[in-house]
Amino acid sequence: MESQAAVEEPQHSVVIETPPTTAESSETPVADTATGAEPEGAGGAAVVAPKRMPTRADFPPLSSVIFETQKVQWGPNMKKPESQSASPSPSPGPVGSGAKPMRSKTMQEAFSLDLQTQVTISKAEFSKFVVSVKQSHSVSIESTLSKLSRTFLITGSPTNVYNAKRELVKKLTRPVTVVIQVPSKTVSSIIGPGGRMIREITNAAGGIKIDIAKTAEADAYDADLDDQLINISLHGDVASVNFAKDKILSIVKEETKNATISVAVENKQLIPFISLADVEISEDVTVKAFPNGSEKIVLMGPRDEAKEAKVNVQNYLNTLASKVSEKKISIPRKFQPLIDAEDVREKYKVSVIFPTALGDDTVSFYGLSANLDDAIAYARQSSKQYIVESLEVSKAHGKNVAHAKNLMFYFAKYDILKDIKESFKEVKLVLPTPEELPGLDNVSINIISKADIAEQTKTVRKQIINIVNRLTPSHVLAVDDLDYELFHKDIKQALSKAEIPFVQLGDHYEGDNTVLLFAKVDEEDFQPSPEEVKEHLEKVAAVLDEVRTKQSKLFTKIVNFDAEFQVLHFSDDSVTWNLVLENITSAGGHAQIKLHTPSEDEITIRGDEKAVKAAVKAFESIAENPSKKSKLTVSVPANTVSRLIGPKGTNLAQIRQKFDVQIDVPSESNDTNTEITLTGLEYNLQHAKTHIASEAKKWADITTKELIVPTKYHGSLIGSQGTYRIRLENKYSVRIQFPKEGEVVTIKGPSRGVNKAHAELKALLDFEIENGHKSVINVPVEHVPRVIGKNGDVINGIRAELGVELKLLQNTKTAKEQNLDTVQLEITGSRQAIKEASKAVDAIIAEASDFTTKQLEIDAKYHKLIVGPGGSTLKDFISKAGGDDIRNKTVDVPNAESTNKVITISGPKTFVEKMSKALNQIVQDIKASVAKELNIPADRQGALIGPGGSVRRQLESQFNVRIEVPDKGKEGKVTIHGRPEAVEKCEKEIFSTIIRDSYDQEIMVPAVYHAFVSERGQLINKLRMTYFINVKHGNSSKKANKLSRSEQPIPIERVRGSEGEGTKLTIEEVSAPEASANDNIPWRLTYEHVDLSDILGEEGKHAMTKEQALEAAADQIKERIELAPKANCIGYLWCENVKKFNKVVGPGGSNIKQIRETTNTLINVPKKSDKVSDIIYVRGTKESVEKACKMICDALNK
Repeated sequence: MESQAAVEEPQHSVVIETPPTTAESSETPVADTATGAEPEGAGGAAVVAPKRMPTRADFPPLSSVIFETQKVQWGPNMKKPESQSASPSPSPGPVGSGAKPMRSKTMQEAFSLDLQTQVTISKAEFSKFVVSVKQSHSVSIESTLSKLSRTFLITGSPTNVYNAKRELVKKLTRPVTVVIQVPSKTVSSIIGPGGRMIREITNAAGGIKIDIAKTAEADAYDADLDDQLINISLHGDVASVNFAKDKILSIVKEETKNATISVAVENKQLIPFISLADVEISEDVTVKAFPNGSEKIVLMGPRDEAKEAKVNVQNYLNTLASKVSEKKISIPRKFQPLIDAEDVREKYKVSVIFPTALGDDTVSFYGLSANLDDAIAYARQSSKQYIVESLEVSKAHGKNVAHAKNLMFYFAKYDILKDIKESFKEVKLVLPTPEELPGLDNVSINIISKADIAEQTKTVRKQIINIVNRLTPSHVLAVDDLDYELFHKDIKQALSKAEIPFVQLGDHYEGDNTVLLFAKVDEEDFQPSPEEVKEHLEKVAAVLDEVRTKQSKLFTKIVNFDAEFQVLHFSDDSVTWNLVLENITSAGGHAQIKLHTPSEDEITIRGDEKAVKAAVKAFESIAENPSKKSKLTVSVPANTVSRLIGPKGTNLAQIRQKFDVQIDVPSESNDTNTEITLTGLEYNLQHAKTHIASEAKKWADITTKELIVPTKYHGSLIGSQGTYRIRLENKYSVRIQFPKEGEVVTIKGPSRGVNKAHAELKALLDFEIENGHKSVINVPVEHVPRVIGKNGDVINGIRAELGVELKLLQNTKTAKEQNLDTVQLEITGSRQAIKEASKAVDAIIAEASDFTTKQLEIDAKYHKLIVGPGGSTLKDFISKAGGDDIRNKTVDVPNAESTNKVITISGPKTFVEKMSKALNQIVQDIKASVAKELNIPADRQGALIGPGGSVRRQLESQFNVRIEVPDKGKEGKVTIHGRPEAVEKCEKEIFSTIIRDSYDQEIMVPAVYHAFVSERGQLINKLRMTYFINVKHGNSSKKANKLSRSEQPIPIERVRGSEGEGTKLTIEEVSAPEASANDNIPWRLTYEHVDLSDILGEEGKHAMTKEQALEAAADQIKERIELAPKANCIGYLWCENVKKFNKVVGPGGSNIKQIRETTNTLINVPKKSDKVSDIIYVRGTKESVEKACKMICDALNK
């Protein structure tokens, strides 16, 4: 940090309590010169009397004698003072007199100057100078001379002694030059706003010369501060230089008192074992271990403490590294998943590292040496409780190994086995990795589980087999006509957008252009035929046609290039190769480069026109100048050379490495520019030259701007924890310095960034000035909680709504203790916002002042009626009293079990009065109320309640009554409570408006025929779509739905065919069920017309009338009722291949709909999820069943 000429300057400061000797009596004769001449009468080298140790005689006696002043004895020719009358100290009196001896303010200071550092002056000049110093500063000076140094003793007041010493040193010593190094980020503080600080230091140091370097030296870098070091030269006398140095270093110490130091963990394997709990780190230091996934430990706090913590952390890491070791065990890959690495790490602090290379079975155990053997033993023992079963999926689909490999890619990418994993969490499934698949002759999935859950393993095995069986080879389509290297991103984007499952093998294998497309399998529907799947996948592949078109437009160019030079310059890690790729990328588009193609001495380039031309130009340039000894010069401004070199040459090393060139920078430059010589491959040199010129231009563009910011706005512009300043610095690559004192904010960096940062900071300052107005209002202490609100909701709401800052200037608790009536609330913002915020606070205070509480004594038996169901009645009354818009109001009604009669109402006076009146009215109404029972059928009581109780609440609110309706499923009457006239009006409203027949026609259908008549719900849908007729079943809806959805009894043993039979038809006659007159399902028909004339045009205008639609619908229902007793024949059609049922159903159900309508039968085609999924059920008359079965068989055989 510092280099300077050695100056011997021992200092001895002694405070004495005796008057000083006079200048006349204390001066020693001086030599003719200050360069070594001896004083007269010295008899050789001058001898300085040694300082004697104090003795008992030096201390005052413990008696009442008068103190006698001790005489100062110093120097070889010291004379006794002739008089002591000049002493400023009063003569001490007797001890018993009560007078206290006063301490003298006079001091003595001795110091020596090395003769080698002194200027050469004559004895007369020296004496004259000493006398002038004595007179100027009112001090006494004595001097002695030895062979090596001159010693001075100065006596006087402390200030005068200090100033006299400064002047002596300054005039008698030769100027010295001291160079100190300071972090670059502290330079602005040393200079100060407008250079004020550096001027103060210069003036205080007596006008010495201070030079601050503009740039850092190449190797000047402080790793702890992560900053470059700037040289500061101090030139002047020793005392002034030391004074200035101390001042500068004190500023540096203040600016760097806090530091952020990073400790890199070079051995990554140590990271899991690092625990800093036992490392001695000061409480003032904040530790962040591995922030943002890094491999560093960051220490933040006071610099000295942080540096000490760094040493402790490094020692800890070294100690930890000596305690860990590694053991390698060979374990077959099949059994490696049995090791629970997390469990081993948690129990033994040992990491288990599995091999990644294909064919490598070595598993590494890394951790504390003392725990390794136990960890390995535990891993062996714990793995014994597991069993591994291999399910060879490649046996499926005719031992199609290639298809099995494709499925493994599909399973891995889309986690197809996720449901199985979640259902059987104790079973682990291990799929072969993409690296293993190419070398496998068969493909297996390993199923790992404990021996005691063998049944789960069997179930998992079956489910995997089912999935594999459903995914036939026809469900996969391989597309390989698109170049992966050029278009993998386009392919991925197109297929992802189309939501098609796919796998690009090029992601796993270099040079593989294959894209696998997969057809989704729907477990809830019938499986399509292989032909349909293939057709679907081919349509899917068409989304890549746009990429194919782009590929067809590619340019191809072949360049001649010597094979040896290709190997030399274009390896994967070659700098030249990377520069060529960068050049192609900057040109835009894609390009594919194949070396040694089509022959050893040729290169094939294919891609976009711009990219191909850029590649050809690059290769031709390299071929023309293949020598690595080409030279090139680049001129850069001299003031940017240090930045080009960088801290410890880091920038220069990076450029050399990036462009593979040699860079020679001259040590000196006599011009404003410096010529830098580059040596290397011509192509690389051109890129390096462009890079260096660009960087030099950026470095030369460094500028500084100042912005006058009043001190009170500094915090707002810096932001919380410096967030706003840091954001601007990162955004514009500048440094923004806010002074600790003063108003000048400096912005330094590239001119463009500085200008933008200056403009943005200025805009923020203008905003703060505009919105920095303040106003103070008084808030009564008792109303402060209301102004703040619960969890600050009220005051934060005002802040957010009006954009102001609100701050209480006194603590409420303190104000109460001091018996203050009000506290001050400071509002900061624009004038208009302050005005509105003041109004809002005043309104809250006014509302709080209007707050009152009233208690009503009401018999507890009325409390439940006041509250109402779910509090609905009370909420309604609060709303009517205006409570919805009042934040601070409460109506406290005791619980139903309580015997407390008091209801408490709190809030604004108007609200409290309205609520009191309303509650009293409720009680009066209840006392005068009557109860009337209404006979309403149970199936109509739901209409009285309405959705969510809306109808009942409306009636209760409208007529001020209370309505009781029996619970669902219970018999009983509806009861109305209220005043007689209100009950009468409510009853009239119920029977005239709500409880009435709301359907147009009703047909009773025997329950045994309901499933046949409704065609399992198909007829009801048909009536709705064809005639706009909605069918409801009243209270029998649940029963009707159950009948429609009931499973048809199927004699599976008789009707199911044998393997290889294909299909089997069985027709049986059954006895018709007898209808019961007391067991009917009501079909209530309601006409709900929808106007479709805008869609159907003229056809829509001639739609049926309501009467015609009802008549037509009723005829169809009655026709089905008449047919039901005759439907005594059932057909069972079994099909071995259930996938063919899709043909029976047809697109959108069109085929089955036609068969039903043609034959007038009830047909049920099973779903795959049904219990019996391979038999179609047909019911009707014998003729219709036979006809329907024939039509179904024809569809199956298509």
